[in-house]
Amino acid sequence: MHPRPWRTVTEEWIRRFGDGAGDYNPLYRDPRHVSGRYLELIASPAFVFSVDFGANASIWGHIPQSDVSTKDLTMLYLGASLEWYRPIYVGDRIRSVETPAGIRRTSTRQIGEACVCTGVTEYWNSRGELVARLTNEMLRFANPGEGVEAATASARPAGGVAPDPLVWERTRRGAEPRYWESVSAGDKLPDLPKGTYTVTELYLFAHAALNTRRSRAVDEGTIDMGAGGRADPEYARRNRAQATTFDYGPQRICWMIQAVTDWMGDHGDLLRIDTRLRRPNLVGDMNTVQGTVKRTYRDGGDLLAEIDLVNVNQEDVVTAGGTATVRLPAEGTVPTPAPLFAEERQPAPGIYG
Repeated sequence: MHPRPWRTVTEEWIRRFGDGAGDYNPLYRDPRHVSGRYLELIASPAFVFSVDFGANASIWGHIPQSDVSTKDLTMLYLGASLEWYRPIYVGDRIRSVETPAGIRRTSTRQIGEACVCTGVTEYWNSRGELVARLTNEMLRFANPGEGVEAATASARPAGGVAPDPLVWERTRRGAEPRYWESVSAGDKLPDLPKGTYTVTELYLFAHAALNTRRSRAVDEGTIDMGAGGRADPEYARRNRAQATTFDYGPQRICWMIQAVTDWMGDHGDLLRIDTRLRRPNLVGDMNTVQGTVKRTYRDGGDLLAEIDLVNVNQEDVVTAGGTATVRLPAEGTVPTPAPLFAEERQPAPGIYG
């Protein structure tokens, strides 16, 4: 597939992504935040989803949209693996390249025969540096015309918990280094409560974290393609095998990333996360991200922690899970500021331009 156009990373774009993802970490929002690590505003690791959602190669790269309608062959986001190699700074020029990677048959209890379509998205800066790589999987299967198994409506608490104040009340590690020696297997990460999933949360993610563009076409069965048709409950049932309005799969991945970055603080590095979505997340469901340190270990000169993550709903059912790998500083070390690139430096020719 063709590379996406170059885009310049701005403070406004980074903050807008945080609004959509519900991540108000000042490291990714406030140029006045002094962490002792970075000398410039950087983007959250999850920001790559805002550069490119990364699903087109796996959705349409194997089964062209012109050949098969979602009314016949629907889709579910199955999961993704992300690896990061360097931060994204304000002023960077970024582009993505999506490549279809593979397709295989599978069978599940809920939906029977299906295809797992895999795509790879690489994110490059204009200095010719690979910033991150995402590998994601989409499940394609014959549309049953009704929602797959999810939390029951009767299990949703009346009134719920508003997600809005939870964003502002979040406590983070911040500029205080979390040293590797202070971390042990079995340590619990602070829970990340996301409250009740609302239509507002869906649209914030769709139009702040992803894009603000209008749809070029309207699918049969709906007049509202906002958030990819997710906001139309009847369309969600008939075309997307969901019981009602539902989330973007990467939204929960962003939550899991936030739980880790809040815990590791400004001096940690999120190197990798592997995720799997297990159940739908519907409007009215309540969500909490929980994490546990699985192990700590050394890899050459790197001091690493491996963290198990789950997103649970109001029935305490796991709707998404993952494992993250974090690099932490050694106790007694003084982390040096990450280098900035001089504005006058000419970008090196990159592999994609």
